[in-house]
Amino acid sequence: MQLNPARSSFFALLFAAMACAGCSAKKPIAPNVPAFRLASFNDDSLLLTPLISEDHSIGAPITLTLPGRLHPSVNSHCSAESGPFCIEQAKNDPSSINISLPAPEKWLDDLEGRTEPESHEEVEALDAFLLDLDRLEQAGCFTDTSLSIRDFVLQSIPMRPQDSYYNAYGYRLGRGVDLKPGIRLKIERAYFRAAMAGEEDRSAKTFLGLSTVLFDVELDGDHNTRLRQVGDIKYSPESLASTVTEGSRDLELANLPSEPRYRLYFYTDLVAEKHTRSAAVIGATSLGQVDEVDRKLRANREQDCKTVEVPGAVTCFAFFGFVTVSSQISVELNGKTTFIEWGTRVDDVLPKNSGARILHSLSLQRRYGPGKYYDVRFKPGDSNILSLWLVGGDRLTWLKSRPKPASH
Repeated sequence: MQLNPARSSFFALLFAAMACAGCSAKKPIAPNVPAFRLASFNDDSLLLTPLISEDHSIGAPITLTLPGRLHPSVNSHCSAESGPFCIEQAKNDPSSINISLPAPEKWLDDLEGRTEPESHEEVEALDAFLLDLDRLEQAGCFTDTSLSIRDFVLQSIPMRPQDSYYNAYGYRLGRGVDLKPGIRLKIERAYFRAAMAGEEDRSAKTFLGLSTVLFDVELDGDHNTRLRQVGDIKYSPESLASTVTEGSRDLELANLPSEPRYRLYFYTDLVAEKHTRSAAVIGATSLGQVDEVDRKLRANREQDCKTVEVPGAVTCFAFFGFVTVSSQISVELNGKTTFIEWGTRVDDVLPKNSGARILHSLSLQRRYGPGKYYDVRFKPGDSNILSLWLVGGDRLTWLKSRPKPASH
């Protein structure tokens, strides 16, 4: 979407709309306000962001303009380019920046049918571009520190409904999850007694019970990320509390210092018996540091994150033993805030056998830019919306079935 002079104030108007939406976020958004939209393409679909106009061709590259975001004292150094991705000073406004993204059609072709998208050229170019954006932010290139340009670009990339976690958390297969507000970590640790002769280690016969503890991801006053324990650690059965000690180490997660970046690194979906490290939480000042630790841990799955050598200070918390660390996300379902499991789709939260009636009554709002809400528009009855992965802060409503009248 190349912006012409007649539409040069579009982004400013959009952010004004964001501010208005924040005053009464739960009221329906007027039809003339920009919105997400689900666009069909071939046998697939893409979720397009509010800045991509309704008449934008799916085969045309995208250009987004952010007015007044470039710091005047360093703007000569505040540009980056990697493949089809580019950020540079706007030609008609020295304080503004233009962000170029690939055509949705080309981007979808690169993602479609790929189980390992990180091995392909455009996705590798995006990884390099995001690192460049992080370095530019560290150098003080952008004036509004409350709006991360890196996160905004990630949000703005057209993705398939089932790839929403990449927009929200930078997550894709084999990579970690960028920890942001709205995520809750659930730590479950299993306990076993020593196996006797003829018994198998860590089996149903030697199983003693579980401990569970929760941590919410929050921002402090400086917009750094921290982890806050929610409630006490719980044991099942309760008698375990007086006989085991391993679970108390998990509570130290709340003592980690606040960091600009935190990421949950999943060790693997299936932990082999010989492995002891199940997951790790990595914190650092820059995205580049976190990425480097992530890359080295994936290359050497036996390595402790505390021994990974990268430039600068890195915070690391590794989980050892028979433990799982899972993510939950906070969403609003028919007006009620609740935590749902990672990987939950729209279809998963709807009543079973709900049929087309509920599909036609669905309404979804999602945050964009500096945290304000926008409608997600889709054609009535378009079942592609059911495969959309819900992300933190989503607001989903649908028409509840009316009770059948009593028979006489």
